[in-house]
Amino acid sequence: MNRKNGFLLLACVAITLGLMAVMIGGCGDKDGGTQGGVISEVAMALAVDNEDRPIQPTSVFAPDDKVIYCSLKLSGFSPDTKIVAEWIYVKGEQVGIGAMKENTVFQTNVGTPEGDGYTSIPLQRPEGYEEVPWPKGEYKVVFSVDEEEKASVSFTVE
Repeated sequence: MNRKNGFLLLACVAITLGLMAVMIGGCGDKDGGTQGGVISEVAMALAVDNEDRPIQPTSVFAPDDKVIYCSLKLSGFSPDTKIVAEWIYVKGEQVGIGAMKENTVFQTNVGTPEGDGYTSIPLQRPEGYEEVPWPKGEYKVVFSVDEEEKASVSFTVE
């Protein structure tokens, strides 16, 4: 396994566990509603506050940024709702053996919200790969419930 493939595998595992913990525990204190809930205020950021709201929103990141956050607000979801976040490499720099191809889902996270409020998903390089840069290009994060797209946000690494 080359270094880039190993990086992607470790990133997927680390972020999946992180998203599940954040979405289960960090969505506020109101009772949930129906599965017809709303995902709003989706924003990419360099940092989030202690309530997971973006405090450095941006749509452009550097290849050496250590963490990329996606912050979103959840409203009206029942506690048993599964929200899927797909991180997609749309297109861009094709470097090295095993470079990501266009429109590749490189990370999938599944979480179950409790109540309403903000949550965030950190995308970061796993331990041992901190110096491996993000490939330059266009990316997006797509949020789905019951295989229906509820929201998406695009960002660029340049």
